[in-house]
Amino acid sequence: MASLQALFCAATLLLLVIPHACTAAAAAASTTVQEQCDSYAAGDRSSYDYCVYKLGRDSGSATADARGLAAIAARAARATAKATGERIAGLRANETVPARRGCLAACAAEYAAAVRRLGRAARAAARREGGDLRRAQALLEEVTGTTARCDGAFAAAGLESPLDGAARGLDDE
Repeated sequence: MASLQALFCAATLLLLVIPHACTAAAAAASTTVQEQCDSYAAGDRSSYDYCVYKLGRDSGSATADARGLAAIAARAARATAKATGERIAGLRANETVPARRGCLAACAAEYAAAVRRLGRAARAAARREGGDLRRAQALLEEVTGTTARCDGAFAAAGLESPLDGAARGLDDE
């Protein structure tokens, strides 16, 4: 199962990679996954390792420039959001408590919107115009609250989210 924390990390990665893609130096072909991840992680080793792992899983990352890496990050986040949405659909189909079904419906809507936004962000990041990068960044800013809004639906209903705890771990990717 894809984790909610992975979505947040991948989205954060894209938010941080895109501004670097806007500079001429970062857009050069010599940009590497390691350089972008070093910038993203700001000295945090686990964030750096996660970034290298996520971007390195895509075969195009070895030759991608910063824009390409931003698009790869958005696609990875989209896949995570889609898998989480599918998990939510499964939970919702089996849920018998109306309040929990309502919360899961709210989460399903949030993740469906995240999938759409991340798809648009990936396409915008891959294009070569500055406005597209700003559009991708704006879409990502909308996505980064997905997890909190889903959790908030459960909290408002006084319920514990079935997506908390172990579902947030990175070991299930």
